[in-house]
Amino acid sequence: MYPPFTTFSTAICDRHRDLGLPTSFLIDPHGDIVKIYQGPVNPEHVEQDSRRIPQTNAPRLAQALPFAGVSETFEFGRNYLSFGSIFYQRGYIDQAAASFQLALRDDPSSAEACYGLGSAYLSQQKMAEARENFERATKLRASYPDTLANAWNNLGLLATRDGRTDEAIRCFTQALRLSPDHLIALNNLGNAYRLQKTGTRREELLSRALEVNAGDPEANYGLGMVFAQADDTAHAYEYLQNALKARPAYPEALNNLGILYLRTQQRDEAVASFEECIRVAPAFDQSYLNLARVYALENAPDKARGILLALLKQHPDHAQAQNMLAQLPH
Repeated sequence: MYPPFTTFSTAICDRHRDLGLPTSFLIDPHGDIVKIYQGPVNPEHVEQDSRRIPQTNAPRLAQALPFAGVSETFEFGRNYLSFGSIFYQRGYIDQAAASFQLALRDDPSSAEACYGLGSAYLSQQKMAEARENFERATKLRASYPDTLANAWNNLGLLATRDGRTDEAIRCFTQALRLSPDHLIALNNLGNAYRLQKTGTRREELLSRALEVNAGDPEANYGLGMVFAQADDTAHAYEYLQNALKARPAYPEALNNLGILYLRTQQRDEAVASFEECIRVAPAFDQSYLNLARVYALENAPDKARGILLALLKQHPDHAQAQNMLAQLPH
């Protein structure tokens, strides 16, 4: 699980308003907007403006402000870090990456810009570039809480994806040293210990996460799975149901609750859980497969076939669904 990207707000971004139509922009050779025209545009004015685009701060301020003043108390410039954060939050990942690169151009020592650029690269599936920027961020001084902890957490997740569990544990542990109540790092470290089959340590970490936030769905789900693997069904039910109270549309929790019902001979409850999972998360494949198995074992091939065909509508090339469908009696 990746932490959400922090929004760095500025006054100009907070005091926004919708642009009217028509709105036109004068853009300089570097691709920066230098003037905004609201309403109909006079081509002669645009031509005049294009011939006198300011190249330094003094004439830029002189043209931008309606009256002369003292500007020695502040520095003129764009806050590309805030722009990048807003672009990232709104899902404009390419624009976010470009803004973070400009923020780093202006301030190469910005841990937040490195972390932001790493997050953008992560969303673009550029793993090597993401890792490089997260590592760079951890070596810089941060201006905002949890920037470095988030960077270490994401390095741990990248290590987990590469199968380097020991390295992942080291990174998650470092994140928790910097931010002991970092819920996402607590959950991720618990999951890393699960990969190492260190159940007791994982249970301790997830319990700690619940101490920080008793309603955290990830920690409740993780503890539910710890108890399910230990055949402690009573506690497994409790924590999986807590996870679903916190996040009703939690496909993994619904699916594994259904499996738990099957293990305890509660067939109707299992079917209901699988069906609810399909309803709230139609792209999640496991509940289709499990429900089809239930019907196949009950000698109800038509029902199983219908479930598998519904899965194939979502994922036409799903090999396991195709194999199960081919094995059903006609």
